[in-house]
Amino acid sequence: MSDEELGKDISCTTSIHTGRFVTGARLVAESLYRRFTTPRGTLRGGEAEQNFGDDLTSYIGSVKTKDDAAALPGRIKNEAMKDERLLSCSVVVKRTTDGPFEAFDVTISGTTNAGPFSLAVKVTEVTVALLGIKAEG
Repeated sequence: MSDEELGKDISCTTSIHTGRFVTGARLVAESLYRRFTTPRGTLRGGEAEQNFGDDLTSYIGSVKTKDDAAALPGRIKNEAMKDERLLSCSVVVKRTTDGPFEAFDVTISGTTNAGPFSLAVKVTEVTVALLGIKAEG
C-alpha cells in the first residue's frame, strides 16, 4: 500500500495548514491526534462518526487506583486501532503530578503500510498538547 492509498489530506493538528498536504504514516498520526482531542459523539454523520474520538482530557481525575492507571494504555490502543490504516501500535502512558495537578505524557508508536510513526502528547485537564510527530517518508 502506497502513501497515497492511505489517503491525502490538509495537514491539521493544532490548526489547519492551508496548502500543506500530508500522506502516509504522518497522515495517520495526525488523524490519531485529532481522534484523541475529539469527544466521542460530537461529529456529525453516521455510526462511525458517532463512535469517533476519545478526548484524553476526560482521563484527568479518573485515575484513582493502580488498576485504573494500568488500563489507560489499553483504552488508548483500542481507540487508536479503530483506524483501519493502522497495522499495530503500542502505547506508553506516564502519569505526573505537580501539587494538585495531574497530567499524562502519552506516546503512541504505530505501524502503517507506509511505515512507522510516533505521536507524543501531554494531557492536562484543559488540553492535549502536541509534543511531536515523527513519521517515515
